[in-house]
Amino acid sequence: MISTDHSVKEQIVSTADRLFYRQGYNLTGINQIIEEAGVAKASLYYHFPSKEDLCVAYLKRRYEKWSSMLSRYLEGVSDPAKAIVRCFECRSEYLISNDFSGCSYIRIIAEMPQRSDKINQQAVLNKEKQHQFFIDQVKRMKDIPSDNVLDLANTIYLLFDGATVQSQVYRNVLPIENAIRALQKLI
Repeated sequence: MISTDHSVKEQIVSTADRLFYRQGYNLTGINQIIEEAGVAKASLYYHFPSKEDLCVAYLKRRYEKWSSMLSRYLEGVSDPAKAIVRCFECRSEYLISNDFSGCSYIRIIAEMPQRSDKINQQAVLNKEKQHQFFIDQVKRMKDIPSDNVLDLANTIYLLFDGATVQSQVYRNVLPIENAIRALQKLI
């Protein structure tokens, strides 16, 4: 029974992942998720008491997908400056593979005129994990004074998010390529 429960939950999250990312949170109804997942309404509510709870699971899933992709991109990379550049390159591939739909966390937050605390907390947590990646890499750089680490990491993170949004708007990776050139001057 546990494996069946797990597969039902997995089917619901996978369906929500696809629909929320493609259509957005507001345009995706619970009934559509139930129908496309092929599950009973009771099963959905057993695993996710609310649409917000399902959205939190979706945001966690999106972060897992991103982290997994980034881990593959960073295999064998020990130089922190190279790791940062590879992260930007990974984002470029991510955007191409997702038809330039952009950052799922920003997209969900943009849809929430009155933010859900649960959803907002998960989106912020995901963004903070991305930010921490840059902080950790900058800390590993030998020539960066410790009192400049946070400023440099914040600048890199701003380049990363800004390039992601611009790539979504213009539907090409040129903003990421421009950000990489700016990044290489910084580090």
